Amino acid sequence: MIAVALMALLAAQTPEQFFDRKVAPILTKRCLPCHNKDLDNAAVSFQNPATLKRVIVSGQPDQSRLIETLRHEGGVRMPPGLPLPKREIKVLREWVKQGAVFGAPLR
Repeated sequence: MIAVALMALLAAQTPEQFFDRKVAPILTKRCLPCHNKDLDNAAVSFQNPATLKRVIVSGQPDQSRLIETLRHEGGVRMPPGLPLPKREIKVLREWVKQGAVFGAPLR
């Protein structure tokens, strides 16, 4: 039932709206403090989509290093400490699955 509701919600949004409403708040809170235009740890800035192409395989979340890293499954585990809540990883996984389309720039 919840999956059906989620799919209906996703279908009602453009990829840009999904990014702005669901993805951007997670990235801004969890990633941007260390991965921004001024402090691009590991040469990945969430304010520069071009650098994210190194860690995202558009349309393939299970092949994307970003998702692996956020799940704390590989050698690199982000964020430091505890992994993101599963609901946030699910949103980011869906974003990558949809093509990792960006909306408004992150600030």
